[in-house]
Amino acid sequence: MKIGYFSSSTPITYLSPKRFQRAKDFLTSKGIELQAGSLTQKSDFYRSGSIQARADEINQLIHDETIDVLMATIGGLVTNSILGKIDYDYLQKHPKTIVGYSDATALLLAISTRAPACKVLYGPALVASFGDVKEIIDYNWQSFKQSRSRINSTTILDR
Repeated sequence: MKIGYFSSSTPITYLSPKRFQRAKDFLTSKGIELQAGSLTQKSDFYRSGSIQARADEINQLIHDETIDVLMATIGGLVTNSILGKIDYDYLQKHPKTIVGYSDATALLLAISTRAPACKVLYGPALVASFGDVKEIIDYNWQSFKQSRSRINSTTILDR
């Protein structure tokens, strides 16, 4: 499985580089291939980038045919500002699984409404869920794997 990760709000990969590295190390140890979004380790004060830059980051990942899952790095406060700039038409024709929680819920709802062919999962965020202490990330990983049955048995999570 290949996960493309994005920072639609808080620049957590910039603010918490050690936690970010732990998350990457953990997921790659599970055989997950990771694709960084264009705003990885960037900051624009309280957000990862401008409205257009954050929308562009997600759209680039949407258009990458090698990516199976798009995962938020963490929540925040401003994901709602990019919703009008997401390429829902392309995403509907080339569906992916989108994962996140907190502020990313706005994106999940928009995608489930405007690109219903996609699977959305209110679930883990890259840094927040997989960059913590071992006991917590092991639990998060098991829960993420088990969630595939809730999505359906034919999703990319079964590959």
